[in-house]
Amino acid sequence: MFPLISVVLPCRNEKETLEACLKEIKSTAENNNLPIEIIVSDSSEDGSGAIAERGGAVLVEHGTEGYGFAVKEGVRHAKGTIIIYADADGTYRFSELPNFLKVLEGADIVIGSRLKGHVEKGAMPLPHRFFGTPLFNTLLRICFGIGISDSQSGYRAMRRQTFLELDLKTNGMEFATEMIIKAKQKHFVIAEIPIEYLRRKGISKLRRYRDGFAHMKYILLQAPLAYYLSTGAFLFALGVFSLALAHSAPFPIPAILNSATVKMLFPILGIQLLFFGCFAKTYLASRLGEQNESMKKFYAVFKLQSAIMLGALFIAIPLAFKILGAGDMIFEPLLVSTIVGLQIIFNSVLLSTLSIK
Repeated sequence: MFPLISVVLPCRNEKETLEACLKEIKSTAENNNLPIEIIVSDSSEDGSGAIAERGGAVLVEHGTEGYGFAVKEGVRHAKGTIIIYADADGTYRFSELPNFLKVLEGADIVIGSRLKGHVEKGAMPLPHRFFGTPLFNTLLRICFGIGISDSQSGYRAMRRQTFLELDLKTNGMEFATEMIIKAKQKHFVIAEIPIEYLRRKGISKLRRYRDGFAHMKYILLQAPLAYYLSTGAFLFALGVFSLALAHSAPFPIPAILNSATVKMLFPILGIQLLFFGCFAKTYLASRLGEQNESMKKFYAVFKLQSAIMLGALFIAIPLAFKILGAGDMIFEPLLVSTIVGLQIIFNSVLLSTLSIK
């Protein structure tokens, strides 16, 4: 006998499909002898809440937009030991619930993979299927070593305790990405099962570009700090090295090292990547409460006054050469030095501001 299962349906204006979803869940529960409660986490304005109540679901009305918020609010009111959540738009088959429960016996999180299963014609826009989802899958594999086929699936199962331990913070569509990344960080076992994905009825709530950028932003925030530091340091060192060779080497240097891209853009881009990594981890700590030991050590020594003085030094050196009349001889290194100095000053001020809670 299974423990109580809470099926959470995040719902916003799904009056065309909600009733059918409720009936299918109940039918699946009866046919498989499953103890199920249905939670409709609702922010609708079309009367979906009334349909949920008539259908015997526990209605959680919050009036707040946001997919992640709706799931979290539904789970907060759920009583089940097992949590399964899925969209209420008729795109998922709730007859597949027993498959999730079977796989969950050997995993911490089970994700229904649309791409490993069957996607009904017209159910998933081609840009999502062949660009968006594969792109995010690739980024998750590169940045975090997560190898799954459908990172954006909205059909998932886990134990309530697992959900609570993830301590999810985001409220939008990036909630799906946050769950996977944090599950990996906590060494949870993620399993996938093939599912059928159907055409939805009614108007889609997805905002393609905004939601896509939300996923991208979260991945960039969570990407390991070492990626930013190593890449930034490499680009900066290579740029400085090429500048030095271009102005002091007694022999011809390769054209690529003598290009403006390497000599001037790389040092500037390298410095910006270093700061971007610091921005990302500072944001996670100050806004989402996620601490990073490396950033704690950084802020133990980081002083805005010292950073401004360092930036001013990078600016003062070119000025001194200009005053002495030698600036034209090494124009490129001095220009790069000036820009890097300005970067250090402006970015340090922003970093200091962002770190204020």
